[in-house]
Amino acid sequence: MHRLVKPSDYVLQTVMDKAVYILPWERRHCPGNPTDEPEKGALLYNKYIRNFVHGLTQRTPGERLNEIAQSCLTLTGEPAKALADDLSAAYLGRYSFALADISKYDADSKEFRGELAICSDEIKKLPANIVMALRARAAGLLLR
Repeated sequence: MHRLVKPSDYVLQTVMDKAVYILPWERRHCPGNPTDEPEKGALLYNKYIRNFVHGLTQRTPGERLNEIAQSCLTLTGEPAKALADDLSAAYLGRYSFALADISKYDADSKEFRGELAICSDEIKKLPANIVMALRARAAGLLLR
């Protein structure tokens, strides 16, 4: 049985030397669990549970990775450019996304970086045309 949560349901725990809020009864890592902010986490978790209960399927890691790559290519600014650079470097094995490093990045790319930290196998499966576009974006050759 699934239930909706409120921010007060979260408990503060240290995971990998980082303080995060978790739902004590939820064993799965899913949207909203763990979270840095219980208010935002509750919104994400409740949306996830509603979709689950109504039979809406989650996107596969490969589909989500493709969405993140497309965001890097379409969004403007340095955060998207830096993420494109790191994502193409991860494909080549020169970079590894880590949850421990996430606090040093901007708010715009934190969510993406958190997801990329747990799908390193999928990064290696990116299509070559996407990787080349990411490298061009990182080099400033794609004007966005």
